[in-house]
Amino acid sequence: MRRLEAEMKNRGAACAAVVVFAVLALGGAVAARAQEMDRASLLRGYEARIRAVLARGELPIIDVEHHWGGKIALSDLLVKMDRNGVVLTWLGQNEKNGSAHVWGSVQQAPDRIVPVTIHGDGPRWHGQDPGLLAELAADVRSGRYFAMGEFEARHYISSTNDRDVHLPLDSPSFEAVFQLAEETGLPFLVHHEAEDAMLPEMERMLARHPRAKVIWCHVGRNRDSATWTAFPTPDGVRVFLMRYPNLYFDLNQAKPGSRHRGTNQVDSVLYDIDRTKGGDQPDARLNPAWKRLLEEFPDRFLIGTDVNTKRFDGYDQVIQTFRLLILNRLSPETAARIAWKNAWRFMAGQEWRE
Repeated sequence: MRRLEAEMKNRGAACAAVVVFAVLALGGAVAARAQEMDRASLLRGYEARIRAVLARGELPIIDVEHHWGGKIALSDLLVKMDRNGVVLTWLGQNEKNGSAHVWGSVQQAPDRIVPVTIHGDGPRWHGQDPGLLAELAADVRSGRYFAMGEFEARHYISSTNDRDVHLPLDSPSFEAVFQLAEETGLPFLVHHEAEDAMLPEMERMLARHPRAKVIWCHVGRNRDSATWTAFPTPDGVRVFLMRYPNLYFDLNQAKPGSRHRGTNQVDSVLYDIDRTKGGDQPDARLNPAWKRLLEEFPDRFLIGTDVNTKRFDGYDQVIQTFRLLILNRLSPETAARIAWKNAWRFMAGQEWRE
């Protein structure tokens, strides 16, 4: 067994046996339980939890962008989810852990944790490791996951890391991801800084793979007003939404008024900020033009915290900003779609049954 473990580790494990091995490593009881957790049974548990929250008159939230490396106790995450009305979390794993790492968390909270494959945001992904792509393909085709993780194309330095990288969206690695999305119907998330020069890459791939469900992360962001002229505007986003029906967005998670570490420009353009009232916190409101866009395309936006280990302390603030400044300002039906119904449609393959 030890020899098999070492061999798999060295090769990157490009087959479905990796999934079996990783689950077995969690222990016999966990493995037995995980085998029982097929998509149908998990969906029933998710549905029951959502209906229980709805019965209390609360607006559920499904978090579709969560980075998880096992460095924080799952119980800490569950406490924060309950405190903020987050009913489900798409728990994507770091590439070094492998997709199967999520099943330990699913076993602990099968009605709250949604199994998602690894993220492509580390040295294996940016190094275009063919073993990672083979492993991802086996995981996606296994039918056990509800989505793929977040894959980085253009990434600037951020508040938590110094990655300044660019793996083009029309590279062979991304071509494989887009093809898997079309083949299986699973959505995937993309981190791609929306500067004007980067937009053609995305357009080529969306046009080439019209059946791939693509969730573009952090819409409503501006990192540099000199090079970002289209996407920091609702009109620029509207053009993409009308042109590419397979494109979706999760909303920018930045705190109103916060500035990007690299450019010192205000990160989020979703809000109008009134600084005339004084105090430590500026008065922020959802920009009317962005509100009109969300109401016009209620089926195309989702909520993702983008929380990782270094941002974990900001979880409450992120969710409350979404609730108070965005969801509470929308019509009830639009708010429900963005908060959880759109994510549910991805997971269940159909609309929510009232």
